[in-house]
Amino acid sequence: MCRHLIDNPGLAPVRVLTGHRMDYDLSCEVCASGTPVTLTTVCQPCFDLRDDGYFLAWRGEPGIVDRPEPVGAVTDSPLPAGLGPILDFAALPSVGGESRWLLLTESGWLVRFDATAARPDECAVVREHGVAVEEEKARLRLHVSADGRFAAVANDFGRYGAVLDLDTGETTLSLDGGDYHPEQVPFSVAFAVHAGRTVVVHRTAWNRLDVSDAQTGALLTARTTDDSLGYFHGALYVSPNGRWIADDGWVWHPVGSPSVWDLRAWLGGNVGESEDGPSLRSLTSRDYYWNAPMCWIGDDLLAVSGIGPDDVSMLAGVQIFDAASGTGQHTFAGPRSALFASGGRLFAVAPDGLEIWDPTTGDRTGRIPGFSPSRRHPGTAELAEIRDGVLRRWPSLLRQRS
Repeated sequence: MCRHLIDNPGLAPVRVLTGHRMDYDLSCEVCASGTPVTLTTVCQPCFDLRDDGYFLAWRGEPGIVDRPEPVGAVTDSPLPAGLGPILDFAALPSVGGESRWLLLTESGWLVRFDATAARPDECAVVREHGVAVEEEKARLRLHVSADGRFAAVANDFGRYGAVLDLDTGETTLSLDGGDYHPEQVPFSVAFAVHAGRTVVVHRTAWNRLDVSDAQTGALLTARTTDDSLGYFHGALYVSPNGRWIADDGWVWHPVGSPSVWDLRAWLGGNVGESEDGPSLRSLTSRDYYWNAPMCWIGDDLLAVSGIGPDDVSMLAGVQIFDAASGTGQHTFAGPRSALFASGGRLFAVAPDGLEIWDPTTGDRTGRIPGFSPSRRHPGTAELAEIRDGVLRRWPSLLRQRS
């Protein structure tokens, strides 16, 4: 660290990246501005004393290690003519390896589409359902249950949504997240399975999540609301094995505070598990920073985008947390924007296309320029985007690795 930090304990440090992965030195703000400075080597306890988690900014660049692997090709499947603009899409179950998707059109229709059909423009539409959700259509987000029977359409950064039974076309549950600052977060909604039936987790107030039966709409988490709870619930992510649920929420003043808890314990009887249950873990806190991409890496590890204490001093990269303990396992620089994972790799959407990362080493193992997926298919492990009337798919698992 620079001598000024040693002589002036009150000075806040700057982390100066050395260019070797995420290694960094500490300096004061003046020395980090580019003025040539002589750094002093200190013992680890002294360094840790000044490097307590709060710092003013990152300076310099991290070192990214490239370890290229084969990536394969992107497949283009034209969408049926006449659908109009597609607002969102989500995966449907794959029975025999088909690449099946549900499309939400601007006109309010839900359309099933099989991208692997021999003539997709003729056999795509199986059934259509009208969707009527208030607020702005441009913010509509589509969610589909694992069995493909139910869909939820909700307004991200809005108040309302609906759950539909795709077998009957009926609305089984109207969603209302409340009117207190819904503009700050995507609508909190996710499907899960409990005791053999599909349930939907959804926000019913800014500081409350509930669970309802997706088929009947029956409330399963009736309880007295604790108005003292100050957590604004955000986007929800259910782990692949259905045990954990992550919440990208925030608290005043404001601070982003992603959390995780045991979904099975919540559905198994402790209706307050999401608020103060034994399994609830707050993973990290970042001033003025939430709505950050995150994804599950396997069943128990959660990758959270962004490295830093606030929105000003945030480095592109991910922190990986263990769900059970809430402790950080690994941090590496590079990934940004939307995140996906499968087959031991982490996928991140960079400005110029998809990047592929090894989450255990932090190495970048591949790139696909011009491909910016927004969805992952759990059955086929494909990443997909819709662009100019074409569904573009890439088979993330179909690569040989040593």
